Amino acid sequence: MFGNWRQSRLGGRLGPRRRNGRGGLSSLLISRSALGKLAIGLVAALATVAVIDYGGPPFPNRAGQTVTRDIRAKVRFTRPNETLTARLREKAAEAVAPIYTNDPRPIEQLHEAAQGLADAIAGASMFDQLPASAASDWGLTAEAFAVLRPALETPNQHQDFGQSLRSVFQRLAAQGLLDPEPTEPRTEPRTYSQIEVRSADGSAATHDLSEVTRAAIVDANGRLVQTLAQFLPSKELADQFFRLLQPRLAKLPATLRLDADATEEARRVARDAVEEQHDVFDKGDLLVEQGDEITPEQIALLVLEHNAWVAEMSRSARVQRTASLGALVIGLWALAAYYILRFERRVAASPTRVAMLGALVVATVAAADRLHGDILHGEIIPVALGAMMLAIAYSQQFALLVTFALGLLCAWMFGTGVNDLVVLTGGTAAATLALNRVRSRTKLISVGATAGATYFALTWATGLFASQPWDTVLYDSLRRLLWGVIAGLLMSGILPFLERFFGIVTDINLLELSDVSHPLLLELMRKAPGTYNHSVAVATLAEAAAEQIEANSLLVRVGSYFHDIGKMLKPDYFVENQTPDSRNRHEDLNPAMSTLIIIGHVKDGAHLAREHHLPQPIVDLIEQHHGTTLVEYFYREAEREVQQDDEDEYLQESAFRYPGPKPQTREACIVMLADAVESASRTLSEPTPGRIEGLVHDLALKRLLDGQFDDCGITLQEIGTIKESLIKSLNAIYHGRVKYPEPKSA
Repeated sequence: MFGNWRQSRLGGRLGPRRRNGRGGLSSLLISRSALGKLAIGLVAALATVAVIDYGGPPFPNRAGQTVTRDIRAKVRFTRPNETLTARLREKAAEAVAPIYTNDPRPIEQLHEAAQGLADAIAGASMFDQLPASAASDWGLTAEAFAVLRPALETPNQHQDFGQSLRSVFQRLAAQGLLDPEPTEPRTEPRTYSQIEVRSADGSAATHDLSEVTRAAIVDANGRLVQTLAQFLPSKELADQFFRLLQPRLAKLPATLRLDADATEEARRVARDAVEEQHDVFDKGDLLVEQGDEITPEQIALLVLEHNAWVAEMSRSARVQRTASLGALVIGLWALAAYYILRFERRVAASPTRVAMLGALVVATVAAADRLHGDILHGEIIPVALGAMMLAIAYSQQFALLVTFALGLLCAWMFGTGVNDLVVLTGGTAAATLALNRVRSRTKLISVGATAGATYFALTWATGLFASQPWDTVLYDSLRRLLWGVIAGLLMSGILPFLERFFGIVTDINLLELSDVSHPLLLELMRKAPGTYNHSVAVATLAEAAAEQIEANSLLVRVGSYFHDIGKMLKPDYFVENQTPDSRNRHEDLNPAMSTLIIIGHVKDGAHLAREHHLPQPIVDLIEQHHGTTLVEYFYREAEREVQQDDEDEYLQESAFRYPGPKPQTREACIVMLADAVESASRTLSEPTPGRIEGLVHDLALKRLLDGQFDDCGITLQEIGTIKESLIKSLNAIYHGRVKYPEPKSA
């Protein structure tokens, strides 16, 4: 029946008309818009290269991995030896003498008292002439007086004795006095042979510990006795005077106090002065032996070797690597661009969508790089999210292509082998294939669980195939199972923002819009009940037809509910809202004005849809359900008036056509046909199956020949299937009924 219909050369699929002998693809490539899209794609590809190449070649090893070959050093490198460094630094700190502060006032006071005793002895010729306090305070005896008095007999002797005594006490005050036990044993245990003494004037001197302890001073053979013997005229005199000083020396307060802060600072300086010690590894040294499981310590060693190798790479090697990586990435983007031009026209037609796609891929790769690590390995989450977003926004086939591309990009970025590539792409592909229809938010969670189960199974298979330890494989499998479930949970939360960001409508959103309590539908029911009933009937016809060709039946049904909402602004001008008793408003208008009112319901409907924030696909169905068809009734009326007036007036057909655009999707094509046949079927006086079939065929053929299906990508076979579904549905609506007999009168 449709054999004589015009069809394109591409497998019977109706496409855009060609102009001036040029195809749509060639004109697209030379247009300014195409150059902008090409620039966007190139920028996205270069950004991807920058993310992958940042930091140089990837580090491929991980803890717990069993190596299949010996790992040897590619370059000479060093490893910090923290144990040796710490030992040497502590040794240097221990060599620092503790620092004490000196307060010589007790010794100076003792010197004054001793000088006073010498003066008292010098002033008395006999023991009995001494002041009683001098003898009692010092325990001075007549024998001691007899020894000391000859050394102080003359003024010169007295002066020399005082000078000697001053020298002795000055030396004692400079060195200080330390108690035999430390004042702060926990802070400074007495394990040093020397100490540093700092005076109030800022001077410092180092003394042996044996010189400053109280025992060294109080002992009869100690340092003080030796000093007295050095300065006084005789050893007997020195011993006698020391015996007088000894009781007071035993009670003398210590003059040395530990300066803990200064000591710790000096030791810190000593520690810092010790350079870090390193172990040296030469090129070719064995780092990990074949068959060994890499330990965390070996991972740290391998990271050092890898960083040293990267640091020694020449500029030419870096440029060569970046250039080759850029060629691979750009080639991958070119493959994706070819697929988009062939099969994803919605993306190819919009620079904004191209930019969003590029941003999504770059963001996914960057997030995968951030989440990848020896502990997390969370690159699965952004890759799975990116693939699911594209499957919902565009198609599963496109999402599968991008999944494979993202797997390759991650493999290049992380330096992983084919096993990880299989796990990443396989599990993500399972999630993509499970996203056929999203009618509930729990669907996304089940999709995440499906992806996680696939990650789990593939990790087990590849891990055991590579002879990895079973505990490592189990840990990786459980972790990836968790990441898959988390990706599904995150996707359920992201979905509302995804719908707004990409301008898409999911089944969840459509189910919410299909509720008859929507404000627009309630308003349509109140103001234009005939139009509302017509919309419900169109939805029934269109949904059944969409299911037959595997189009989005839910979108078709919801779009049909809203396709004529613009009529509520002027309901009385549309025949389905007029009653037999009402007056036809068009009788007082000329055909051109009536046409403007009829055509205006499309623009009004789109405005109302946008005002109530309906998704763009619904707005598109409202704008496209009449395409650029002719308002034939009023056009014929205008022709008749021109002929009656016998005027030589040219009647422009374009003035009586809807502004369009023509249907751009199969769903819009279905709504157009369902709307047309439902309205026309109401004019049939006897809707027999034959008349219904003829009506549907004529209306479909007329729109096909008028070029209304040129831009929607529908095939002739699908149009035939839609036609058969509409005929079947209309026959079910207008099927014959048994006439019930009238009750007999009594």
